[in-house]
Amino acid sequence: MNEYLRSVFGDAIRETLCVFPQGTPNYIRNGYKASKICWNGQECVLLRVVSDSFRLSTVKKQFLNFCRLTDRNCALSFYRLSSIQRKNLIADGIPFVADNSQIFLPFWGVALTENIKKRYAFPSLMSPGTQMVCLFLYYREETDRINMAEIASRIGTSKATCTRAIEELNSLHLIDVETEGTNKWINISLPKKEFIQKAFYYMKSPVSRTNFVKSLPANLKVIACGVRALSEISMVSAGNTDSGVAVYKKKADIFPEEVQISDEEFYDDGGYTVELWNYDPDIFAVSERVDDISLLLSLKDSKDERVQMGLDTIRKKHGLPIPEEE
Repeated sequence: MNEYLRSVFGDAIRETLCVFPQGTPNYIRNGYKASKICWNGQECVLLRVVSDSFRLSTVKKQFLNFCRLTDRNCALSFYRLSSIQRKNLIADGIPFVADNSQIFLPFWGVALTENIKKRYAFPSLMSPGTQMVCLFLYYREETDRINMAEIASRIGTSKATCTRAIEELNSLHLIDVETEGTNKWINISLPKKEFIQKAFYYMKSPVSRTNFVKSLPANLKVIACGVRALSEISMVSAGNTDSGVAVYKKKADIFPEEVQISDEEFYDDGGYTVELWNYDPDIFAVSERVDDISLLLSLKDSKDERVQMGLDTIRKKHGLPIPEEE
């Protein structure tokens, strides 16, 4: 938002963190973030609405309660506003700033445009691109914010796919998005365990389809999947037919027709199970096996009790709920 404010008010404007005044109710501390902007020797407290899903009437009431706790100018800050919400706030004389589109600060200035983003209708389950970005943010060891362009570069996806993924994750209230000029900065909005608990509900198996082959290409980077991978991190033992390898589905042509076999041939004569994935399993692979969360997603519907017991190892590690026995 800093760049947008600077484009309107000039380089003299500054935004810094702000501590909530004494006596601020918990519903405001938990539902908002406070920052302070300074311009021409004057200060204004911005109360940032954390959730992208809110009741404007409640926000206005809470904002007015907050204003009584400080003698500074105050304004609401939003990621986005609809045209109706904007008109409602202006009619009630409530100052606000909406990222890259709206400024209504009667004590300083006003800049309003019709470039208002529509609310994003997210699907019931994540798309492969969104799931890939979500896993990247979860496994990422750094805790500071990251530029969207860097995310796209590090997981090898297009900026368009990454943009859509960020929109979906933001609509699910899993991340915070800060816009500075043409840049978008991303950080997860919850502690890691809460993040994956909430995200997991919207994730799906990365496996597009399963094939059987009698041999593997000599130059293939083997990434274990299925029960074979599970046996490496749990008490589950891999059998003769648990020879799964994960391959990005866009590389399916590395298996020529002459090496492909039927499931009957596989169980009679042996071979390899090849899982073709909707995203590249190599991105999050650990010690030549697929990552924990993707492995759990690929096997979670298994009826095999030993597999479910092995998956509990992953569930416990990442703080995910263990299904109750039927």
